Amino acid sequence: MNSHFQWVGVSERASMATAPAQPKRRLCLPEAISIAVNLIGDQIRKHISSVRWLLLFIPFTVQAQLATKLSLREAMSRASENNPTVLSARREIDAAAGRVLQSGRIPNPELSITFNETPSNLRLGDAGEQDIGLSQTIEFPGKRGSRIEFAEHGRTIAEHALTRVQVIVASQVKNAYYRVLLTREVMENLEFSIGLVGDFLRVVTDRYQAGSSSYVDVIRTKVEVTRLRNDLVETERDFQVRRSELNMLLGSAVDAQFVLTDSMVYEPFMVSRDSVMSVYEGQSSFLKTVEREVDRSRSLLSLSQKSYLPDFNLGIATQRRPGQISPSGSDRYLGFQFGLSVPLWFWQGPKGEVQEAEAIVDISRFRLEAAQRLVRQRIANAYRDVIVAEEQVRVFETSLLSDTEDELRSGISAYQNNQINAIDLFDIYRTYRATKFEYARALFNHVSAKSGLESAGEVSE
Repeated sequence: MNSHFQWVGVSERASMATAPAQPKRRLCLPEAISIAVNLIGDQIRKHISSVRWLLLFIPFTVQAQLATKLSLREAMSRASENNPTVLSARREIDAAAGRVLQSGRIPNPELSITFNETPSNLRLGDAGEQDIGLSQTIEFPGKRGSRIEFAEHGRTIAEHALTRVQVIVASQVKNAYYRVLLTREVMENLEFSIGLVGDFLRVVTDRYQAGSSSYVDVIRTKVEVTRLRNDLVETERDFQVRRSELNMLLGSAVDAQFVLTDSMVYEPFMVSRDSVMSVYEGQSSFLKTVEREVDRSRSLLSLSQKSYLPDFNLGIATQRRPGQISPSGSDRYLGFQFGLSVPLWFWQGPKGEVQEAEAIVDISRFRLEAAQRLVRQRIANAYRDVIVAEEQVRVFETSLLSDTEDELRSGISAYQNNQINAIDLFDIYRTYRATKFEYARALFNHVSAKSGLESAGEVSE
């Protein structure tokens, strides 16, 4: 291993005193484990065989061969194509388009045949009068257009709803993807720690049997092994749950296995609050939906007001009138019909429709004002969450990680000089491992907060 951290003897340290100082660099987790194992001595190293390390990685190797690789971008694409909520919202657009077609429907013409003065033998051909007519109801101009306009608003609302659902699902997929990554990292750290503590338990047991260590150290190490194994069981269960949640969002089978290829990376958030508020409020499909609902309610009011207006009926008929005055050799006549609906009881149906529509217009305006305040509040809260999470990551980046690494270096040096025992060194390592885990959690909180900001302007119904 190419590393600046090496064990040296007293004479070697003296000879190196005048040598140029090596630059510090951060310890990665495998390096820390390797250094700790080397320090504990040959008794631990002889227990760490290549077979044990091979067995440790066999489950991940087999899983990687059988499972499909999945990046975050691919996960979002799968969700856009297969997520049930997205598919439902996409079909809702088709349903709304069908309602537009229905709203433009013209009343069917009516064909009528009338026989009068029918003989007692019911022979219709001998009836004294025969009328064959065709009539058509014609709505007052503007009624059909108002219905189509109302339905068109509904289709636009469905399109905005699809965009809103896609943004929400994309945010959920990101959050689920990163949560699986976090849980997987916890599992890997626990498995490394179980192997290390198991080897350390054998060393402590040997030292106890040799009389150089107390039985309390043995008990303490056993308890630590048990605690780590319990944590691993719970983490594996949580991993299965998190993976199932991701599969549900992707529209895949609950037990589908993917190898996630992306990782959580800290990227500073450099956008100002005003810019965030302006961009995400302007992009909010939820607000666009509520605004369109105001327009649709106004179309409904316009349509309701037209219910006071009459409809027309035009008809044409051929009539047979035997014995009547008619052109020579003919008993056939041509008839025309014109009708007009009279909205006589206007104070009941039409008046009630207008009153209801006026109330709906006011309600939609109130909802728009409330929605604007809600979206602004959600975006502001999400922006604050991102800033707070980023500050926490910076704390780890600027101080905690380096502090724990320095403590681990000091612990290694103190153990080498017999200033602390192996238990104390293990406690220092455990603190270092816990710091790395908390750093992973801080990264997750940061990327999750950024994902939440992207969907802050969309409100689930």
